[in-house]
Amino acid sequence: MKYKVLIIGDTWNGSDCTGLGRGFRDAGCLVVHVGEDQFFPKVRNDLFSKIFLKLFKFFFKNNLNRNIKNLYKISKPEIVVVFKGNHLSVETLKQLKKNSWVVNFYPDISLTNHSSVDVKTFYEYDHIYSTKSFAIKDYNKNMGIKNVSFLPHGYDEYVHKPISKKYMKNWHNDISFIGTWSKNKEKKLNALKKNLPNINLKIWGNGWEKSSSRCLKESIMGYPVNGDLYALAINCSKINLGLLQEKASGASSGDLTTARSFHIPGSGGFMLHERSNEILSFYDEDKEISCFSSSEELVSKIEFYLKHDDMREEIAKQGYIRCTKESKHKNRAEFILKDFEKRTV
Repeated sequence: MKYKVLIIGDTWNGSDCTGLGRGFRDAGCLVVHVGEDQFFPKVRNDLFSKIFLKLFKFFFKNNLNRNIKNLYKISKPEIVVVFKGNHLSVETLKQLKKNSWVVNFYPDISLTNHSSVDVKTFYEYDHIYSTKSFAIKDYNKNMGIKNVSFLPHGYDEYVHKPISKKYMKNWHNDISFIGTWSKNKEKKLNALKKNLPNINLKIWGNGWEKSSSRCLKESIMGYPVNGDLYALAINCSKINLGLLQEKASGASSGDLTTARSFHIPGSGGFMLHERSNEILSFYDEDKEISCFSSSEELVSKIEFYLKHDDMREEIAKQGYIRCTKESKHKNRAEFILKDFEKRTV
């Protein structure tokens, strides 16, 4: 056993927190996982449910923090990794820091554009790992937080993987996008569908009921896909789109890479990604992935690759090889472990 690690964050299969926990296990650590999602009930997105959560949030949060502290006393970890940490209290973090190195792995574009995030808790962490390279500057400039490093998303080899063709019936499509709705994403997909009205486009994810696009109506599946179904959707898509979130409050940039940037190649899918210098630091364009910068280039690339199956499949193969070599959650866990070991030398 290398180290004892306490992971705090969602436990559902396919969550990036669960994947990171598996990464620490694969790196030789003993991992104890506290699931925030196990203390907050899953409810519908309606007014009654929102009122219910608001009324009982204090109770759910206190119960979570009490259980974290109890499990911490039992497990005595050297390292505590908090994924997002929306519901941890300052008092809990102070207690964890007494005998452990406590870090946060934060995957979202900004700390200040989510009402559920208690920004003051981020001053308590020994270190913060952000999946946004621009966050180092943002946190320092906007909040005076300097202990920040860039650590990109990874993929979970137990979830994001090639899927047998026997499971693919009724899921096949030309192009898919899997992700949460945003204005930028809707705009790009709307332009795509208008230019190529006959393509089989499928859109999975949360928030797409906000879409006002008539031409996207038949493409919106109306639900997210997670875990094995996420990998299935990727494998059933000839082209998987890597669309990026636009700039948000508190962020100096829009997304440059996302979790999809690694989940898609890790699952063996062909990825057509919005072009950025950051994505091109992980993959070679037109060899391991393909990229676009405008709606016109997006349409052109789709028309080209739908006509060239062999080329598309070869690029997907090379992207899979590159991603599986460099971007497992184990690789991300090892990066954190090296930082911990530097502290103890």
